Amino acid sequence: MSDLRWFHSTLFGLFLTFTVSCGIDQSILASIGGKRVEIGPFQTYVGEVTGETWQAVGARVTSRLLDQYLDRLVVLEAARKGDVNLPAAVTDVGPSEVQRLLDELCGPASEPSETEISTEVGRRVEEKRPARAHVRQLLVDSNEHGLEALERLSAGEDFVEVSRQLSRAPNASDGGELGYFDHGSLPPEIDEVIFSLSPGEYSEPVQGPSVYHVFQVLEVVPEGPPDLAEVETVVRTEIAQKLVREHIQGCIGHLASEIGVEIYDKHLWFPYTGRYSEEQ
Repeated sequence: MSDLRWFHSTLFGLFLTFTVSCGIDQSILASIGGKRVEIGPFQTYVGEVTGETWQAVGARVTSRLLDQYLDRLVVLEAARKGDVNLPAAVTDVGPSEVQRLLDELCGPASEPSETEISTEVGRRVEEKRPARAHVRQLLVDSNEHGLEALERLSAGEDFVEVSRQLSRAPNASDGGELGYFDHGSLPPEIDEVIFSLSPGEYSEPVQGPSVYHVFQVLEVVPEGPPDLAEVETVVRTEIAQKLVREHIQGCIGHLASEIGVEIYDKHLWFPYTGRYSEEQ
């Protein structure tokens, strides 16, 4: 009789363990504020963002994407719980709408400190800015075609017209404009050629991985101190963006801890290493 009771007790224990372990559907990857988040839509999201099948995306990238995916859901759930006005359809909630919700839930990010801006500007203006070259190019199939283009340019033909006729560059019809490059920012073999040219000069054909380049330097800005106004604009923008990123991360972290986020790691097809693994 005692053996029978033991058997019934053991059977009940196994049944209870099975019920608990199978209480959450394997198609659920997380819970946010008590609401279950399904794996299928997230896999679709991974494919849309990366342009690859979700199975082909590595664990590190997938972890970051899961963080982004959950961040958005955390904001939406916090907005619902906080009676914040939401669009009628969740599909209408784009980045600008998420930012509006964050501003309502946590307020705007703080403005950059003038002291911090002044300090960083002072540090950067002490650094010399490298020489810069304003460059345009022709892309041709062979050294022979490059020499043909160079001969026509040296004879006085218009660069844009030669570009339209001979170049394979995506912007050949506009003259192959490349913009400004800092000395030392290009592959050494190309950097050396470009910064050996004077304004208006053309390079000999330079072999690349699959094509040949013919460069023309339009302007050379010598090495020297950076423009103060330009530096201040860049510094102000960089610091403002940094404050916004930190504010968003802090806001979402606070909202997540308030409404509760749980990741079901065993249901994932990859080893999750994202932020929410620390908040369980």
